[in-house]
Amino acid sequence: MMSNSSVCKQCGSENPSYELTCRNCKTYLRERVYNIDLWKVIGFLIESPKEAFTLIIFAEHKTFTSFIILLVTGKLLINLMFLSLVTHSDEPSFNNLIFIYFILLSMLIAILILFSVLFKIINKFFGISTRIKDGIAILAYSLFPYVIGLIILFTIEVTVFGGNIFSNNPSPFSLKEFFAYALLSFEAIIVLWSFFLTIAGMIRQTKNIIYSICLALAFNLTLFYLLYEGSVVFFK
Repeated sequence: MMSNSSVCKQCGSENPSYELTCRNCKTYLRERVYNIDLWKVIGFLIESPKEAFTLIIFAEHKTFTSFIILLVTGKLLINLMFLSLVTHSDEPSFNNLIFIYFILLSMLIAILILFSVLFKIINKFFGISTRIKDGIAILAYSLFPYVIGLIILFTIEVTVFGGNIFSNNPSPFSLKEFFAYALLSFEAIIVLWSFFLTIAGMIRQTKNIIYSICLALAFNLTLFYLLYEGSVVFFK
């Protein structure tokens, strides 16, 4: 039976790892964390993901989570437009982008909530006590590499390819093949980094590597599938 509990040094009672005080004797189990320190967490996401997700779980208020979700949705919209160049043989029509953005935002929020609820149910079956709000925050922050992709990588892509960035005629690979493949490699790194962070977040909650990989794989594959289907449906 897996367990992510912490033991109270005062009375020896087991408590869920996210608890601030012992449920039995009310002794403080750890230092209190009110809000998420965004810059500190970002630094830890790069240097020590375990520390980052520990702070996220311990924080009473999951600050900046909504902000992260809004930015991630922007990057997902861009990825959706890139995918449409692959799923359409002709030139896709990029209309109603604001409307599509809010659809993507709604879908992302729904996925975050759905998987957080599912994780809580599955974790409970394995004897692991987790909270839905922690799950949502962990999944949202695991997508932070997409924010970097939006701010830095997309800026470089627009600078290099200009108005041809979302075109099949000619495509970026026809214009500047080396830069196109180089930037595509960085896009793949963003995806892999996000997947790794999802695993790290799940490990912090479950303490089990194989189980965490399965959970992270399910979440990311669902996200990729919806993006692929969206690239076919939204841009005709």
